[in-house]
Amino acid sequence: MDKPEKSLQRKINYLIVYAVISSTMFLLFVLTSFAEKDRKENMDELTVKKINLIGEDGSLRMVISNETRQHSGRINGQDLAKRERPAGIIFFNNQGDECGGIVAAVSEQGKSINSGMSFTMDNYHDDQVIQLLNDETYEEGKASVQRGFIVREFPVGSDLISRQNKMAALEKIADAKEREQKINELFEKEGAKKRVFVGRTTKSDAGLFLYDENGKAKMKIYVDKSGKPKVEVVDDKGQIKNLVQ
Repeated sequence: MDKPEKSLQRKINYLIVYAVISSTMFLLFVLTSFAEKDRKENMDELTVKKINLIGEDGSLRMVISNETRQHSGRINGQDLAKRERPAGIIFFNNQGDECGGIVAAVSEQGKSINSGMSFTMDNYHDDQVIQLLNDETYEEGKASVQRGFIVREFPVGSDLISRQNKMAALEKIADAKEREQKINELFEKEGAKKRVFVGRTTKSDAGLFLYDENGKAKMKIYVDKSGKPKVEVVDDKGQIKNLVQ
């Protein structure tokens, strides 16, 4: 009876040694794989729903994502609340804050369909101030189209997070009229003002449009829908004078 028992014991010892060696080798393989900081992969095609590009410190530099998984944005190290955002690319600066992006989407509402694509650059700690835009809306055979380059401006020291917090407080005002008035005052004081537009307007005018620091139109150099060239200046009272007669 001793020989069978010794044989069985040797087999058990062998299995134990084999299990230990194989587990150790597998663990070393896994650790070695993760330890290769500069590991490079070559492939012909990659299909994913989201890609996060990070800096050496681990903070975001760029997010490529579909609309479902898109990053909500980050300002001053704080992620913004989850919100609907189109598929595209969101850029982050070396401080980890969002600084612009490229997005595209099509939406339908009733008989209206909107198709748009936008490339934006953001104000530091705030929203977009430079935009290359294509915005098309079609409904029952009619079109409203705007295409062009836009420059906006926020007050110096503006901050998106601070403005959003103020907006949230104003949204709690019970009286609808007072709430709307306070919100309009906030945007008038801290919101972006358009300064330059170059492109095609929704009225089919094509040209250069300039605005003052309050966002009021001051000069327009364009060709209107009928093909007539115009150079217009606008005074402080909103009166328009065409310099081309």
